[in-house]
Amino acid sequence: MKDLLVRGLPLILAGTIGITGIVYATTAASGADAHGYLAQADTLIHGHVRIEQPWAAAVPWPAASWTFSPLGYRPSSLGEEPWTIVPIYPPGLPMLFALARVVGGQEAVFWVVPLAGAMFVLATASIARRLISPAGGIVAAWLVATSPAFLFMLVAPMSDVPVAAAWAVAFACLLERQRRRATLAGGAIGMAILIRPNLAPLAAVPALWYLVPALTGRMAVRREARVQGALFSAGVAAGGAAIATFFTVVNGSPLTTGYGSMTGAFAVEHVAPNAALYLRWLVESHTPVVLFGMLALVLPLRWLWPAARERLAFIVIGLFVAALWIFYWCYLVFDAWWYLRFLLPSWPFLMAGVAAAALAIARRGGRPAAIVMGGAIIALGVWQVAVAADRHVFDLWKNERRYVTVAREVRRTIGRASVVYAMQHSGSVRYYGGRLSVRYDTMADPWIDRSVDWLSARGIRSYLLVDDWEVPLLRERFAGRRLVERLDDPPLLHYIGTSEVFLYDLSEPRDPLIPVVTVRDTYEDTRSVAPVRLPPIQFDASSTLP
Repeated sequence: MKDLLVRGLPLILAGTIGITGIVYATTAASGADAHGYLAQADTLIHGHVRIEQPWAAAVPWPAASWTFSPLGYRPSSLGEEPWTIVPIYPPGLPMLFALARVVGGQEAVFWVVPLAGAMFVLATASIARRLISPAGGIVAAWLVATSPAFLFMLVAPMSDVPVAAAWAVAFACLLERQRRRATLAGGAIGMAILIRPNLAPLAAVPALWYLVPALTGRMAVRREARVQGALFSAGVAAGGAAIATFFTVVNGSPLTTGYGSMTGAFAVEHVAPNAALYLRWLVESHTPVVLFGMLALVLPLRWLWPAARERLAFIVIGLFVAALWIFYWCYLVFDAWWYLRFLLPSWPFLMAGVAAAALAIARRGGRPAAIVMGGAIIALGVWQVAVAADRHVFDLWKNERRYVTVAREVRRTIGRASVVYAMQHSGSVRYYGGRLSVRYDTMADPWIDRSVDWLSARGIRSYLLVDDWEVPLLRERFAGRRLVERLDDPPLLHYIGTSEVFLYDLSEPRDPLIPVVTVRDTYEDTRSVAPVRLPPIQFDASSTLP
């Protein structure tokens, strides 16, 4: 009975995580990342990734293709027609989304990340079980499952949890020296590369697991390590070849990502502020106890890690964690705690370290210490969930689904012969509203009013769709322009939910006697809404949107 319980608890935790992620999923093509991944999935279903927008060739303002690139997209750099736009994001997660949608419809798309989260928890349990004990697997899985950063990303259609799950599965397979496991490990890392190719160099670290015995072991050990290493490398190479092919087709070079030049994104000057921020966020989210997990990783002592068969595991794991953290310490400096999401692939090892330290104390202190440690671990997990709740993890769906409500209201409010100036809603108003968006943030200042006039002369009405926080930014950037004057008119549409969104008429001053359409979100019928198509579009002197 005890063995059954020990083996069943990780499954229960994983199932709970999967259900939690599905129930609280945001299920919306919101902002840049979510819209980029979901929109790319839709194009993959139709067998392409490029989006042709020939109308962009007719407009007179500069950088026209950029202004018609919604969040998550950019103009093609392949010398094609200037109106072609391509996705910024790599194809791994959109491929999974596309497969899910074909199999199960739009709702199934939003099961992908929660199921990856469940796999992440199970893989964590497997790693810790092989290094500590079955009880260690349960503790580590519990601490990962209740992590605020993990729960925050569990509900969003973004790549952080899937890529962390892929790396965790790879390490869980690595720790058993079997050919089948080596194949699975390589395949998992290949998938991780497709999802987040900037971490591809980290594949060299787990390769040491096979390289070291292949060079230093006895003859039979060397031979087997080489076979397993070849199987592992085949999976990694497949992922690398796939992402290189995608980048070549879309961006013109196997080494050119959709983000373009990353000059300045990585700098030694970023290390000090990022190190301070990430460590502070880590401690604030998980208490200083998590630092013991870090310490345990660099102390491969038998009494800490009784089930570990090879000390090489800790060299590989330590190098992986160090490389991951240093990589993101050198990256851009962000100001929100949930950017811990970048470091999620290291969570199984940090939490296994906490589990190793806690169980070592319990073993040495006898039954009283075991009871105290058990209670402390349970309390820590409960506290982490409370932190996640306090940081609105379980309310994110309301905030994100405003994109769905707003886009559908815009579709009902304005005609098809319309253009919507937007930034934050530039993707969602197309995805759910079927209305053409223009990125005001990429529009040259003198053209913000002139473009509206040019469109009006062709019978196309212009609107501005903004979140409340965008309004002061617009006032500052376009000070003195007619657009700012329109912000003083009553909005055409006023959305009220967890935040406020406004739709303004840019084509002519708003009649103050016409009442504002106020929408208070009830969040009904906004889950897993399918996208709609843009109407046919033509910009010339005689034709407009039909």
